Order: sequence, then C-alpha cells, then structure tokens
Amino acid sequence: KNNNLKVNNSPKIEPCLFTGVSCNSKAVKEGHLFVAIKGEKLDGHDFLDEAWERGARVAIVQTDRGNTSGIKKIIVPDTRVALAEIAAEYYSYPSHKLKVVGITGTNGKTTTSYLIRNILACSNEDSGLIGTISYRLGDRDIPATNTTPGPLELESMLAQMYSIGLRYCVMEVSSHALDQHRVDGIKFSGAVFTNLTPEHLDYHKNMGSYFNAKLKLFQNLSPDSFAVLNADDEYGTKIKKMTTSKPVRNEFLNGSNVITFGIDNKADVMASSIKLSLEGIQAIITTPEWDFTMTSKLIGRHNVYNILGSIGTGMGLGLTSDAIRSGIEGLQGVPGRLEIVDCGQPFKVFVDYAHTPDALEKLLAALRPLVSGKIILVFGCGGDRDRTKRPLMGRVAARFADTVILTSDNPRSESPESIIREIEDGLTGSINWMKEIDRAEAIKRGLAMALSRASSDDAVVIAGKGHEVYQIFKDVTVPFDDRDVVRKILSR
Repeated sequence: KNNNLKVNNSPKIEPCLFTGVSCNSKAVKEGHLFVAIKGEKLDGHDFLDEAWERGARVAIVQTDRGNTSGIKKIIVPDTRVALAEIAAEYYSYPSHKLKVVGITGTNGKTTTSYLIRNILACSNEDSGLIGTISYRLGDRDIPATNTTPGPLELESMLAQMYSIGLRYCVMEVSSHALDQHRVDGIKFSGAVFTNLTPEHLDYHKNMGSYFNAKLKLFQNLSPDSFAVLNADDEYGTKIKKMTTSKPVRNEFLNGSNVITFGIDNKADVMASSIKLSLEGIQAIITTPEWDFTMTSKLIGRHNVYNILGSIGTGMGLGLTSDAIRSGIEGLQGVPGRLEIVDCGQPFKVFVDYAHTPDALEKLLAALRPLVSGKIILVFGCGGDRDRTKRPLMGRVAARFADTVILTSDNPRSESPESIIREIEDGLTGSINWMKEIDRAEAIKRGLAMALSRASSDDAVVIAGKGHEVYQIFKDVTVPFDDRDVVRKILSR
C-alpha cells in the first residue's frame, strides 16, 4: 500500500492471513509476521530460524543472508520504515481517529506534556499520555521503558486509547524515535518544539544530525496540522522556515498554522512582567486574541517557556482561554521536575531530572536568585552515554552551586570512578566539592551538611534521576528513588 514497501527480488508468496506482528523473535507466536530489525546491539536477521520455530512463516527483511528454516522472506529497503507502516495498518491507523500532539526538544518535553494534558482535562477531555515517566491509557498507568516506544507498542496503545473513548493523545517524541522511524505511521495533529541543546551526541555525532532528527516531526506534518515553535531558540526559527505544513484556518492566528512563543523575541504567545519565586511563577500572557495574568506552581524561567508552549498548543487545538488558564494554574507539579521533598526539615530539598548541561544550568539558574543561602548539589552522569557533556556539567555546577557532591547516576557498564573523573575536569575555580560513589551516601552527606547549618535559606538539590525508581549498573538494575532515600534519611 506504500511505495516504501516495494519488494526487491522477493520470492512469490501466496496470499495468507497472519495473526500478529512481531519484531522480537522471542515474542513470536503461531501465525505471526516477523519483521527483522537491525539494532545497535542485536540484529533481527540473525533470529529468522528462531522466529520460524516459534510459528512465523513470513519475514520482512532488509537483506537475504540465507537461513536453514523454510521462512519466506520479503526484502524491503528499510525494515524500520516497513514496520512503522505495517504497525499502523495492522491497528487500523488509530492516530487518524485521535488528535495526537507530539512534543520534541532537548528539555521540557515532560513538563509540557503534563501541562497540555491538564489543559485538556479542564476542557473536559481525558487524554492518553506517552512519555518519559509513564504511558497512561485511561485508568492504566504503565511505567515507561522508553520516552517513545517502538511502532508496534505505539500503535497498540493508540488503538487502546481510541477503544476506551479517548479523543486526544499527548506524546513525547525523542530524537532516537524520529531517526529510527518509530513514529512514521502516526498522523500528528500538532507538534511542539521546546528547545535544542547538546545531548545524545554519542548517537547523533553532531548538532546538525541531532537537529535533522528533530526536524522530521515538523517536515512530516499534514496540511491540517499545526506547529508550536520556540521563537527564542535559534533552531525553532530554523524549523519555522523549513516546515512543509501549509496554512490552515485558526481563529487566533489569522490563518497561520505556525504558532510561536517566547519571552525575548516577538512571538504569537508571549510572557511579560514575570515574577519568579520558590512559590511559583506569575506573568502576564499576551496572545493575538486575549491577555491574562497567569500564576503557576511551577518554578523557574525555563518553566515559563513550557507554559507558553502549552498555551500555543491549546490555541492550536481550538481550546478556550479559560480552559488553558485553568489547566496551567491547576497543575501542582511534575514528578521529578524540581519536585520538593518536605519532611519538616529547616531547608528546601529539590529532586530534578536534569541530566544535560543545559537542563542543569536552567535548574540552578532558576534556583540561584531564589535561594539566599547555600546550594548543595548532588549529581553524577549516566554511563554509556554522551561523554562530552560531563565536564560541561561540572562547569555548570561550579558556576552556580556552593558545594558539589559528585556521585553515581546510572553507571551502566562504565566505572563510576571514571565518569566522575571526567566531570571533575569541569570543576574549575574555588568550588567546594567532594565525591561519594554510593548515591545514597552522597545524598546523606548533602542532607547532613544542610542539617548542620539548620538554615531555612539553604537548599539541597539532587539532580540527574528525577522520577526514576531504579539505578542501572553493568549487570543489574536495583530499586532506587532519590525521593524515597531523602525521606528515609530525614525520618531518622
């Protein structure tokens, strides 16, 4: 049904029914169609015999390497592209029946998704969610394994959302997902761009490739879709020039399907008279049609951008200003995003997911003018990930924090000591810092320092893992939640 699925030199295959689709040979059942995907570590083409033994009789492949089983092979140029198309067809194109909003960017995706869902809730619209923290399908809340799952899981969840009566889905879209064609079969009603700063360069190699991956979300929008772009980000400006969507009618924007937001540069949705405190944000919001004063429980200038992006999305969806304002003001917080842990201690404790130089800088820059006392920062960097960001994060920590405790994040197959050594390269100047490999002990030391001062002006910031409830080592993943560790220590 699609030119991407043209077969090359494939044997004639008699028409047949199949009972399911799988790209994991171990998940194959009798009558399944098997799609061989070449991954970073494993190659599905090596498992054709296992797929045959489990009941698959036809496989979609990229190359014919030969195999001992009788499985028939259909050869296509790119099995990832084929899988996305097959998954959408198999589940009857659920994204064409829902309004799917995709959010991409380096930082802010999760908070923006929570804001949009809350705005929809204030419009009496329940919505599904696919993102970094969890996948929400009505009453079901499934812990997330990837920010954006593979095509089969995505299309299955969208089909389930539609079957239980949902009309909207809010989805975080990662650069990996875009590069690997995971969302190729999805029709997005709207797409949001938050920002772009260095991240995942171990995978994308350079910022140009990283940007091009993000750009795909906007280049593939249909004519009746809308784009919401950060006008204060240079890459947001580039996307505005390069997106292929055509103008559609919009009561707010006089026919334009591109909605821009910003603080410094002229945009469709803007914030002014911004007041920031540890209690939240107050600002005047200006749009082409209406203005209002907005308050939010979220903390920091970076969250003003997330709020503006969600307002633009609400406008693109045709929601009312009352629903948009209520949705923003009603959101109490986002798990692991500047989340306050309060056990009655005389100082503030924040847990945040910041794991990039830009995210850590935005986090600490938001807190620095609001914390009159000391900032004690506990953080590390993940293993088997972009190493270039480690000294940069050390530099950010030295710039904003008074005391830094370097520790493990998710070391994976790397030595925690070697990761910390690379962070140390950025700890220039007279910063007071120390290292504690054991993350629980590092948190304990940070809290002990603050307790010894007993100052209500101080803050302990624990960064890097946020909402995560595990810690990943080379051969084992163990339960670990920064918030629970804080509570246990302070309760003693």
